[in-house]
Amino acid sequence: MADLYEKLDKFNEIIGINSGNLSKSINLISFSTEIEFVDLNFLIRNFNIKSEFFYWSISEQNISFLAFEPVVNITENGSKRVELTDEKISVLRENFINNWQENNLHNPPLFFGGMKFAPDQKSEVWQDFSDSDWFIPRFLIINKQGKSYLIINYFSTEVKTLRNKLENILKLLTGTQNVQPSTTENKIKIVDFKEHNGWNEKVILALENISKGSIQKIVLSREVEWELSGKPDLSNILKTLSKRYPKCYVFAFKRSNSVFFGASPEKLAKISNGWIEADALAGSISRGKTEEDDKILENELLHSKKNLHEQQAVVEFITSSLRKISDEIIYDAEPVIRKLPNIQHLWTPIKAKLKNEMPLFSILKQLHPTPAICGAPWMNALKSITEMEEHDRGLYAGIVGWLSFENEAEFAVAIRSALYKENKIFAYAGCGIVEGSEPREEFNETELKLKPIKNLFVYENSYQPQ
Repeated sequence: MADLYEKLDKFNEIIGINSGNLSKSINLISFSTEIEFVDLNFLIRNFNIKSEFFYWSISEQNISFLAFEPVVNITENGSKRVELTDEKISVLRENFINNWQENNLHNPPLFFGGMKFAPDQKSEVWQDFSDSDWFIPRFLIINKQGKSYLIINYFSTEVKTLRNKLENILKLLTGTQNVQPSTTENKIKIVDFKEHNGWNEKVILALENISKGSIQKIVLSREVEWELSGKPDLSNILKTLSKRYPKCYVFAFKRSNSVFFGASPEKLAKISNGWIEADALAGSISRGKTEEDDKILENELLHSKKNLHEQQAVVEFITSSLRKISDEIIYDAEPVIRKLPNIQHLWTPIKAKLKNEMPLFSILKQLHPTPAICGAPWMNALKSITEMEEHDRGLYAGIVGWLSFENEAEFAVAIRSALYKENKIFAYAGCGIVEGSEPREEFNETELKLKPIKNLFVYENSYQPQ
């Protein structure tokens, strides 16, 4: 780590900062270097990063990163959040300079954050997050295929004060090498439980609206509030989720006193080299206790008219949206099964060749929200959701992920998720209501989807989950 100062000084000299020859129009600079391997979970646990941060991990792909200490915040509220976010990113893109190629980093993440399911919902629970909430970190640590990289983002005007900031990060990184792994498990208990009643009534009302023809499908969600016996170990939570759900996007987004975290199985969009990938993930069923039972349930899901109808609606929505922005769309006509430890889904991977460069958030606006998290037609379903649900979904069923300036990005649908705030967990789960839905069965499906979060904690005798 000791040669970091020397490398950074040399880079600043090359681009002309030290000599005063750097173009005044260059605003943002990004410096990268390979470092000794850093365990990000140790970093989160032992050094109690107090600043806002974003964590992302896909265990099966052997990639994770931790972005912290924002140097730029791009936050917007209201119906124009997408357009205004795009505008601010475009301004920052002008005359951006970096040395990523020296470390074989191809357009690494630069912006991190998320967007809420819907704008202009003002609940106190979600007040720490904006409708569109993104940041460029001062420091980014990337773990990829067994190697670690440090990226430092700064403005040319900060060079004289940058050394002090670097001293702090070097202390953190040097400290992680001397920390022993924690062997203690998370013993935090759920000691109280709250939830708005009326699930059956909402499903019945939704079915009435479906029978009238105003909607074909609506995704209703539940918000459950758990009071905890103490402060949970976030690093242990993230490590546990990554171990249990290696195929999923494990994430944590901290703003002020709130942390939104989860393990999402659903890719909203991955954009790279002019191609976009998306997941249609709708129908679901439980896992079997034996291999034989599991196969029976899988076969039941593959032949369920209700679930196949839901899945087809999502596929048609995504492909219809992609036709507006792409020339070639590739996907299989029949869905396959995606198995997770607690649930199995109908799954259709979709890939398309983008016509030309267009703002990333404009692409997201085409794809979100899908019928899998909202309903169809989505405008009518969205209106019904905001009228019927007492809670504010916030980032649940919204978007979390990252992007670069060069149209490289990856976004997950923020499901299987929860908000931690003031020793409380606000967990969320939803399911699609269509003609033929039965309230109790749909409730049981949401219980299944709450398990990834619920099983992170121990239950007091006074509270036993259903």
